[in-house]
Amino acid sequence: MTETAIQTPDAEVKTETNNQDNPLFKPSETLPSDPMESDIDDIADEEGAPAWMVTFADLVTLLLVFFILLFSISSVETEKFKSVLSSIQLALNDKHPIAQQIIITTVSSTTEADSKPIIPQPIVEPKKPSDKEQLLDDIESMILEQRLGKFVYVYTEGDRIIIRIKGTILFPSGDVVLFDDAVPIFEDIYYLFKKYADYNIDIKGYTDNSPIATKQFPSNWELSAVRATTVLRFFIDQGIDPTRMSATGYADLFPIASNTTQAGRAQNRRVEFVLEKQE
Repeated sequence: MTETAIQTPDAEVKTETNNQDNPLFKPSETLPSDPMESDIDDIADEEGAPAWMVTFADLVTLLLVFFILLFSISSVETEKFKSVLSSIQLALNDKHPIAQQIIITTVSSTTEADSKPIIPQPIVEPKKPSDKEQLLDDIESMILEQRLGKFVYVYTEGDRIIIRIKGTILFPSGDVVLFDDAVPIFEDIYYLFKKYADYNIDIKGYTDNSPIATKQFPSNWELSAVRATTVLRFFIDQGIDPTRMSATGYADLFPIASNTTQAGRAQNRRVEFVLEKQE
């Protein structure tokens, strides 16, 4: 059966004939396929994406999470921060290892309305130590440097600073002549008195209760008074203003230890410098 097409301006009339019954009909040979179409078919037959796409996708996801976190941190609003993290968890799915590490917590923050303007504070210089504190430091440093801790003590009573020196290093028993070892101690103290010229100096002499009855010292009163004035004269000779100084003897009054023992009596024999700032 052959097909004959008759085309007219209004319509196309087709007549069919059976080509298979026509002995002259031969089926057309198969034409060679296009190489481009073969390549497309091969790509279509491949299953899944290339392996590098997995790494690339993870990298892009991590970068996305990183920048979203930066953005959310820059905004201190708690609700917005929580919503952003929730979006990340939904985007990554709950089973993703990154999503499992994200924990939403309440972040205390302040909005622009609640924030207070930062007012620069004036620079406050560190407080300088007072003259009294500086004098105490200098006395303690002198005691440490000269290793006089066994013989010289310093303490305070209100506004007064008291330097106590054991009599055993200053005078022989029953005498008022200074030991040679006492001179270096007094020289160090002299420099302190000269540096802090606005302090008055009251020198006090003390003895133990051992009685003394000599032509020169009928009692401990005379002995303690002469010892105090001996120390006073040493500092006047060194150049300290006499109007700043006074000397008093107290005999065995005001003991600081028991007079029943030799060690206690040695502590009671002493000379004290009472320093008080001039008004």
